[in-house]
Amino acid sequence: MPATPEQWIAALSQTYWTPGSGRRIDPLTRTRTATRTEAPANVNVKGLDKATEGKNVIARAARLATEDSPLGRMEAVAIRDAFVMEAEELAEQTETVRTRACPACGCFTLLPVKGKAHCANRHCAPRPGLRRRWTYRDLGYTRPAKPRGVKRSDGYPADLRPLKFLAEFFAQSGRAVSVDTLARWVKLHNLPRWPVDGKTYAYSLSDVATVHAAQLAAREGQLCGDQARPVCTGLADLFYNTDEQAGAMDNALMKRRVAVAKELCAECPFIAPCREAALKPNGKEQHGVAGGLTRNERRDLKTERGADQ
Repeated sequence: MPATPEQWIAALSQTYWTPGSGRRIDPLTRTRTATRTEAPANVNVKGLDKATEGKNVIARAARLATEDSPLGRMEAVAIRDAFVMEAEELAEQTETVRTRACPACGCFTLLPVKGKAHCANRHCAPRPGLRRRWTYRDLGYTRPAKPRGVKRSDGYPADLRPLKFLAEFFAQSGRAVSVDTLARWVKLHNLPRWPVDGKTYAYSLSDVATVHAAQLAAREGQLCGDQARPVCTGLADLFYNTDEQAGAMDNALMKRRVAVAKELCAECPFIAPCREAALKPNGKEQHGVAGGLTRNERRDLKTERGADQ
């Protein structure tokens, strides 16, 4: 598929009948169009209009880029990206929109609907039935939000899907994870599931989207916000289990959650200041994993340090 405004203009300009061109292939749909001996096909007016609009967008972006200002460069990028998303929607494609994280919840759940990017995550909605939506140009100005954390549905959600479907859905965003990885994540975060038949289960797309975004943020090193207190963005329920939460889990799952939390800590560039903050003599006693250490490990290390002094 075309990826730049220039490529889309070239593709859109060829999606209508040209007299004397003979048999040809539509570059967008890859279907055969009319031949010389057939009646002319209907002119794709929308495609021609969009191609003309694209030429104006490219010219305007070039003028903005010459202004040599941060705002001008941002506007140039935004209008070019917006044109690509609009052209993709015209061709019933979703590649670029799906690669953007939601500016409100940080999940990869944006879908193009009538010229706007709608967030399919129910937990992102300001109230039930009202989805957040942005114009394509807005996506060029806004930065993706940091994941808010893992959410769990109550009742019987309307967006239940099997894990195989969810894995394919997230693969469209360019952040692919295997079905096995998704299965491990939903178990780690105790996501509710609903039986489909005797062997398979369905999960809420919105629930799994929050886990997917939070895990990716953790893998990319967005665990700690400052050096005074680790926040582990979006994974509080994985890192900061209270005694009551720990008691509600089976021993094997609890050990697995601790192991995963330690693995993420080991990848975090802020592990040293995070550990020192958690080991302060007068610091607040904290549950769960911090600085790569469990509560008991931190307590033992504090005791050793006190004995050495």
